[in-house]
Amino acid sequence: MPTGKTWTLFCAAGLLVAAIAFVSLQPSEKKGEDRMAVTLRQTYENPFVLDREWEDYGIGDPYVLRYDGKYYLYCSTKDRRVGVKAWSSDDLVNWRYEGLVTEEPVSEGAYAPEVVYWNGSFYMYTSPAGKGHYVLQSDKPTGPFVKKTDNLGLTIDGSVFIDDDGKWYFTHAKFGGIMASPMSSPYTIEPGKQLNASLGHWTEGSMIIKRNGRYFITYTGNHVFSKGYRVNYGVNRESPIGTYAIPENNPILISTANDFNGLGHSATVMGPDMDSYYIVYHSLVGRSAEGPPVRRLNLDRLVFNGDKMSVLGPTHGTPQEVPELPVFRDSPGAAPSADRWERAGRNGGGDVLLARTGTEGRYTAEYNFRLGGSASSLDALFAYGDSANYRAARVNGAAMELELIESANGSETVAAARPLPEGTDLTKLHTIRIESDAAGTKLFWDGLLRIEQDGVAAKPGRIGYAWPQGAKPELRYTAFSNEAGGSSDRKAIKPLPGAVEAVHGSHDGNPAVRSGMTPDGSDAVVLSKKGDGLSFPVNVRQDGDYLLSVNVSKASAGSTLAVEIGGAEKKIRLDASLFAGDADWTKVPLGIFALKQGPQWLTLRREKGEIALRYIEANVTSPVPEQSAVKPASVGIFNRFGGDPGWTDYTVSFDVTLKEAATEEIGVLLRTSNESEFRDQVKDAFMGYALAFRSGKVVLSRVSYENAAEKTSAPLTFTPGQTRRMTVKLKGASVAVFTGDGSEPILQWTDPNAFLLGRVGLRGVSTAWTISPLTVSK
Repeated sequence: MPTGKTWTLFCAAGLLVAAIAFVSLQPSEKKGEDRMAVTLRQTYENPFVLDREWEDYGIGDPYVLRYDGKYYLYCSTKDRRVGVKAWSSDDLVNWRYEGLVTEEPVSEGAYAPEVVYWNGSFYMYTSPAGKGHYVLQSDKPTGPFVKKTDNLGLTIDGSVFIDDDGKWYFTHAKFGGIMASPMSSPYTIEPGKQLNASLGHWTEGSMIIKRNGRYFITYTGNHVFSKGYRVNYGVNRESPIGTYAIPENNPILISTANDFNGLGHSATVMGPDMDSYYIVYHSLVGRSAEGPPVRRLNLDRLVFNGDKMSVLGPTHGTPQEVPELPVFRDSPGAAPSADRWERAGRNGGGDVLLARTGTEGRYTAEYNFRLGGSASSLDALFAYGDSANYRAARVNGAAMELELIESANGSETVAAARPLPEGTDLTKLHTIRIESDAAGTKLFWDGLLRIEQDGVAAKPGRIGYAWPQGAKPELRYTAFSNEAGGSSDRKAIKPLPGAVEAVHGSHDGNPAVRSGMTPDGSDAVVLSKKGDGLSFPVNVRQDGDYLLSVNVSKASAGSTLAVEIGGAEKKIRLDASLFAGDADWTKVPLGIFALKQGPQWLTLRREKGEIALRYIEANVTSPVPEQSAVKPASVGIFNRFGGDPGWTDYTVSFDVTLKEAATEEIGVLLRTSNESEFRDQVKDAFMGYALAFRSGKVVLSRVSYENAAEKTSAPLTFTPGQTRRMTVKLKGASVAVFTGDGSEPILQWTDPNAFLLGRVGLRGVSTAWTISPLTVSK
């Protein structure tokens, strides 16, 4: 048995079940020693267990619709059962069972039902037992939904996206990539094309959203019962059915842990504050009586940074903050409560209803309403100072336009006007959302961006309604929050382990935010002056030693960064040797920090030089054990793994023997994590590095499931019967390969987006090659 710090792998080649806690404080904007402690508000934990979910099946393929200030959850139907179940919620956390929203015979085993609201109708798209798609319709989100089409064909997991121009699109699952089609009506799907949104095998569970002029598509795969089921995303600035850029932070949801795996088939929904976004997805638990795993509902926060989308998680079994509610919310109806609303006069006559609570200088406001009878116009008021000074989103029923109105000292001007979508029926419920901040003002109609005015900076004031005398509009859910344009992303408490975007920190001093610097379209923060720093509210999952790393620009080499967390501070010089020489940005390890479970502050400060930061990562580490052995893996498994995913810098030594001439290869796996074994997935189902031995050379590849790429190689010849002693040293972002007792590496590569932790393993099965036991040491 080996001794010392070594490790050896032997082989032949409605009712939420959650913790609810109330606390009084939130992250403070105070600086330095005056900063208040980070505390959580009301909390929840993943996964959820809902009242009346499908027995011995759970919540699979969740989809959430936001309508009139409420949320409606739909999920797949257990095989051989009829009907679609639904739940409702005010906050995305506490769910009420709403019953079966359809009992149409065609709903037997309904896969992945999604519901879209448009102009008074709710349209459900589902693929019962995977046998083509049907469209069902209802006048309410809780049904009853009635079948309206024959079988439209196509594979599973249909999803609808409506663009700002009112055009509809349909996406669905496909082997090797999501399919996308234009729609000529809610019931008609035109021929489509395959997108580059692919997980390299069967790809499903797609959804498109549009935010800040960017189309984000999420998609999942490969097999629903695989531990490696995961979620990727792509981004496109031109078209929902064009070519998507696939950012390097993919996958955004993955976990193959025994108690938390199979994360996938997600849906994205706007949070209650109308600024945040959340992702819902299912995970796998145990086995049902019929064999397959039971699926559980999960919810995590999404954050955005330019073209980059990230999940704050995935989280599991630890308290997370519930979504933030609006500052003001109410449904005024026909008799608004006097403690929340005030009636006021209007120049020229008519009725005015104002919320008694006013906004700050940045806000998002939402108005839900119907116009009926003699009502042909309505003003959604905002920035209201008095009857002569206000702004309004005006519904002009006569012209069928949405107008942005500015009133100053009693004089109204139309700042912008756009037609309402074709076929708009104002007697049906519609939604106006207004986002206003220092950059300008945006007006949305039923979720579609219709007016964007950069010159109309936000003004504080009250929100409300105004309408002509005698008209009787029906006023529904009305709300505002003092967030806009993703400002709430900075306030969100970030879970660790995980990654934190630099732009989502509170500023100490005056650091600069710069766009256009990074390869993935995200913004970076530059610390260049004395006192510049960033502070982040974080929530540490468990006690442990955490490796902290930062992704910084090449120009940051030689600078010094101070890191403070867990009551300890370290000053770290960003040595030039840690950077990838040919890359503009590199992930650089900062060291190991002992952290305690719970919420706290993470602070980074400039000590010397100029430091451009993209993001910070924290991951739990494990020491290499004194000695440990793993029995040989069973024959026939292509990839085999051993060790601990928390290992960071280590050295691996082994012998490679070529017994006879070979055309196949064999390899050693390094720093691997999130490994999965399943018949229906990509062959290399792990994240890490593969060192392959071929005839005449050795090749180092970077593997992240379907994204596998050879990064560097070196000549290395073998004659039949020859054995070579190999040593691989992993330090920081660098991988160096040595032969024999060589002092100089035959191959060396620094990964700018490095896997900094992971275990070891073997790749491939060969009768021509053998690899001796792997010895791992510090």
